[in-house]
Amino acid sequence: MSYDPALLAAPWNTLASGGTQSPYLLLPYHLDRLIEAANCHGWSSTRLSFDDLKRACDNAVLNATAALNSIDGAGAMKLRILLAPSGALTVAASPASPLSFPDPVSASLMTSSLASQSLPDNIPSASELLIIHLDTEPTPSTVFTRTKTTYRPQYSAARARWNIPPLPAPSNVDALLFNTTGELTETSIRNIAFRRRSPPCWVTPRAETGCLPGTMRRLLLELGNVVEARDGELSKESVRNGEYVLTFNGVEGCRLGRVALGSS
Repeated sequence: MSYDPALLAAPWNTLASGGTQSPYLLLPYHLDRLIEAANCHGWSSTRLSFDDLKRACDNAVLNATAALNSIDGAGAMKLRILLAPSGALTVAASPASPLSFPDPVSASLMTSSLASQSLPDNIPSASELLIIHLDTEPTPSTVFTRTKTTYRPQYSAARARWNIPPLPAPSNVDALLFNTTGELTETSIRNIAFRRRSPPCWVTPRAETGCLPGTMRRLLLELGNVVEARDGELSKESVRNGEYVLTFNGVEGCRLGRVALGSS
């Protein structure tokens, strides 16, 4: 999850936080996802409240800020939240790049400007775009793709097939996954949407594919900036070389990428 003081000025983040300004990106949505994941895994003894989560996040940010000896207060940070089957909650914070502003969801509003294969002037330069490779093997949909856990061999394998460095090493390249029926699901660390339909809109794989129902995905669906795909609308055969895509997660917000088809 992302922490960024600039989020205090984001109206959509305030709305998602129950009307309270927050430097945490969609914190209530993270709570919902943690609880849903615990239920999905059968962790019946797990109990977690919003106050518990916020307190743990606040402490993590304070500790990280103190370790940096910052005199200006906390800057942008990435928070790693772990919930154990016992209900034990741990949060660690580390420095991160600030979210894109004035609005980290602004890329989701770009559709008509991406009509051609040339790069429009109002989107990031080619060096900032993610390079998205279509994986060469299917990734079966399981409880470990529908929930975010520390068990990630399926994602590591997809990255390895494209020689993408293991996490947490940074990379501007990601692998696009598909399930055993050929439906697109997500990338190794991001949800994704494709420019489809007429008039054009961002279409994201439906939840039934087994993709992770991420927090930013939920926000964009609620805002109407993306829509869920129809059954069979996003297959691996539908991916076009060079097409622009929208990626999103709870750390980066929204980013634009471009598909690069070819052998690994």
